[in-house]
Amino acid sequence: MPFRSAIVKLTAVCNIDCSYCYMFNQADRTYTRVPPKMPIDLALRLLDRICAYHPRHAADAFSIVLHGGEPLLWNEEHLLTWLDAVDEHRRAGWNLDVAIQTNLVRPLSPRVADALQRMGIRLGISLDGPRTLNDAARVDHLGRGTYDRVMENVARLIADGHEALLGGFLSVANTAIAPHAYLDWVASLPVRRVDVLWPIEYHWRNPPWGILPRADYERTPRIGRWYGKLFTAWWERDDPGIHIRLFSNLVDLALGARSHVDALVNDTYDMFVVNTDGSYEYPDYLRAAGDGSCRTAFDVTQHGIEALHADPGFARLLALRDELPQACNGCRHRAVCGGGFLPGRADPERFLSSQPSVLCADQMHFFDTALRTIRDAISHRGDHASLDTAGCLPA
Repeated sequence: MPFRSAIVKLTAVCNIDCSYCYMFNQADRTYTRVPPKMPIDLALRLLDRICAYHPRHAADAFSIVLHGGEPLLWNEEHLLTWLDAVDEHRRAGWNLDVAIQTNLVRPLSPRVADALQRMGIRLGISLDGPRTLNDAARVDHLGRGTYDRVMENVARLIADGHEALLGGFLSVANTAIAPHAYLDWVASLPVRRVDVLWPIEYHWRNPPWGILPRADYERTPRIGRWYGKLFTAWWERDDPGIHIRLFSNLVDLALGARSHVDALVNDTYDMFVVNTDGSYEYPDYLRAAGDGSCRTAFDVTQHGIEALHADPGFARLLALRDELPQACNGCRHRAVCGGGFLPGRADPERFLSSQPSVLCADQMHFFDTALRTIRDAISHRGDHASLDTAGCLPA
């Protein structure tokens, strides 16, 4: 199984200070031991490594996500130089898909916006919901909320004719907001495409039940119930203009599709991270498990991407289907869950726990709710409807 994507950390600094941030405010302190910004020569070397690994004229694109910290804090001239190099590789026949994940607290300059739009590069914008909710966690280093600045910069892009740059919004799930209120907020956005991430801070050393008895939590799993209610509200609203990536992909899987987002199926994790010092790292999803938990012995200067296949950690992630916990073998959601969201399986001593995700009860409740809703809707359309579900839908 080849690698198909890379998260490139152009910066190890950020202009905001999110309370839940896995880069700066949890167990991992790697950012204190790497350069604050990636040198341009390393970024160009990485691009060469990717093109040496990914076949020219391949039908499938290799995905590169510029990340951080905050990637738009990288030197503007460096970014434009790197984008020119991507353009040259594309013209030479390499299928490269580039995106940027940003907090957009800092506005894009016209030069950068024009270059991104010319190249078909989109922004994923991190925003956690309505102003009050967002500003409780996503604050700058003076403790000020960021919502208004982000939305002003979104409005500026639209006014300047750069709406095509807006790929959508990325939220971390927060059970403090009522699902209907969250959905109303999504409906109010100028671009109504969102992804709602499962919390990544929970793993076997920090389970969601905290000091409560595990059995008590699992009877009424707070996060899974929230997701189930949000799915039901989204389904009942029946507005095709509102795209929630996780939900739409789950519907596709229930109808027989094979492609999936990171939070579903968990059969492979075919991506790697490159930090500002050029080191190849494991996915950020494992970062919260412990300090240095994503680090490897490989770096861009000395190693091509093909060398990562020999690394035991990457080999396990590429063949994640073989890591299915024994307890999951008889589960009714095995095909769509595959052992659970990767962060919930992180274990600083064993890399991945042999147990299901600590979010197992949450995801069980969510899948029960969502797949039952899909099944009932198909059933109500008549006996002529048939599904190739590979066991996704519960009986």
